[in-house]
Amino acid sequence: MKITQNKYLLKKRLVVLKYAKLIVPEYGFNNKTFEMISNKYNLDINEIKILFPEGNIDLLKFALDQLNKDLEVFCKKFNFLRMPIHKRIRKILLSKIFLMNQEKKFYKKIFLKILIPNNNFITTNQLFKSIDQMWFMAGDNSTDFNFYTKRLILAGIYMRIILFFFNNNDQNQLEKILDTNLKRVSKIPELKSRINIFRDNLPKIIKFVKNFN
Repeated sequence: MKITQNKYLLKKRLVVLKYAKLIVPEYGFNNKTFEMISNKYNLDINEIKILFPEGNIDLLKFALDQLNKDLEVFCKKFNFLRMPIHKRIRKILLSKIFLMNQEKKFYKKIFLKILIPNNNFITTNQLFKSIDQMWFMAGDNSTDFNFYTKRLILAGIYMRIILFFFNNNDQNQLEKILDTNLKRVSKIPELKSRINIFRDNLPKIIKFVKNFN
């Protein structure tokens, strides 16, 4: 019974997400997002609020979780066993970019929202979930200190690629940046230097928020 109920709720939430992808690119996330979806697509506003009790934040997190699920499905067609780890990560990252590119304006609004200082907790949480998923899909089995360093390294690369993607349409340049960073990481032996990769991208994140606020 519970499984059936969960499937029903998921279906309902997916419907709201589908229409949000049509509303948010033009109007962004605001206190009237649900109202606009309700009025334009004839959905019960009270039901939407029940499905997403925390409002836009719930909708935003749900959208990113669904993107992660779509990524897993999309990447099943690749034979990662025949690839070295860094090429697996490259393929996974480019696959996520490909999926987001289908609805680029929508995901750009999401990242703008979560990069606002008040949403730091959401940013950290969603970033960790995305990075952890990528390493899991790539077949990473580390359980020691290396587990955390790998995720820290990939977080820096991921944020740089995402910021470039939302501000440019040059796929070739994006792949060059990705390849350069993956190459840098493979040659860096010290954790201190690895942390610099993430730290160096903080000004870019701040600039991104200022440009689209």
